[in-house]
Amino acid sequence: MRKIFILAVLLCGSLCAFADPTEFTFIGWQGDSWQNGYPYYIMESSGNPTILDVMCDDYAHGGEPGQQWDANITDLGSGNIQLTRFNVSSSATSLYSLMLYDEAGWILLQTAQEPTSQWQSMNSAVWNILDPSAPCDRTCQTWINAAKGGIQGLPQSYFKDVFIVTPVNQHDPDPNSMQEFMYIGEGGSFSGQNQTMPEPGTLVLMDTGVVALFGRQFPN
Repeated sequence: MRKIFILAVLLCGSLCAFADPTEFTFIGWQGDSWQNGYPYYIMESSGNPTILDVMCDDYAHGGEPGQQWDANITDLGSGNIQLTRFNVSSSATSLYSLMLYDEAGWILLQTAQEPTSQWQSMNSAVWNILDPSAPCDRTCQTWINAAKGGIQGLPQSYFKDVFIVTPVNQHDPDPNSMQEFMYIGEGGSFSGQNQTMPEPGTLVLMDTGVVALFGRQFPN
């Protein structure tokens, strides 16, 4: 009986380790083009809506302003990447996949101190780390090399403020399905920070996306 009780507690703990999926709305890209890379803008739709600056780490999938989807949130600092798109193992932790996410997370964290002129190359590096078929120029490769060295010796807790937003259908092969994103949280909690003020063109995109959202919910 005691063994059954302990097993039940452990099972409950494993289930409680993941929060329920969260609904998001895709707002748009900075500079009106996905090729510009970081940051993209998504909105956490439930409760108090929050617009997050996110880095796309998923070169093979798409997304359009106004599109809504449910996603699981992974704290990279936990080391448990079971619900992420590029975890190639059925186990909670694939060491190789985790290393790739750590490299991508390291680059994302550097955006807090690097000039915006570097962000496009940094995002290209993240795309190429997780998908080697993504194009990568010399500056992009420089960032990849820096990430490989940058993560050496770092504890996994270093990435506690990096969060991964993965569609619930994490391995959907449809290229038009939603991408996976990463963002920097505040103090390790599920709350986003806008690192930049969107450009005027992006503000128009945001307004368009929100209008599209409400148009879907409240048709004439």
